[in-house]
Amino acid sequence: MSHDICPDTGEPCTCDGSEPCTCGCGGCGHTAEEEAAAAAYREAHREGPSGDALDHERKIIVSFDSTFDVMECEQLCLAAGVPGRIMPLPGSITAGCGLCWAMPFSGDALAAFRAATEGRIAPADYHQLVL
Repeated sequence: MSHDICPDTGEPCTCDGSEPCTCGCGGCGHTAEEEAAAAAYREAHREGPSGDALDHERKIIVSFDSTFDVMECEQLCLAAGVPGRIMPLPGSITAGCGLCWAMPFSGDALAAFRAATEGRIAPADYHQLVL
C-alpha cells in the first residue's frame, strides 16, 4: 500500500510498501517496532537515494486545479499562521495550474493547513517531496 498522507492518522507518510512507513499506520504491513527502527536509521543517516547527505527538506506539496485556489490558499494560510509558501509546481507533479502550496513535512503543519482551508478551497492532491 502506498500513500503520501496516512488514511488512518492524517499524518504525512512515506509508505511505499517496500520499507516501513513513517506515520506508524501499519499500512505497509510492517510492525511498529520495524517502523521505529527504520525511522531511527533514516534519521541517523539522512542520506538521499544516491547516498549523498540530504541538504534539502521534505515538504508537503499541495496542488490545485486553479491559480485562484492557490492564491486563496495563501491568504487563508497567512491569516491562520500556517507555515509555507506558494511556489512553482515541481515538474514531477501534474495539476491544473503551475503553482502549489509548499509547507513543512509535519502533522502539525498539515492539521493547521486543513483547519485554515476546510470548506473554503479544495486541493487537487497532496504530495511529499524533498526540495
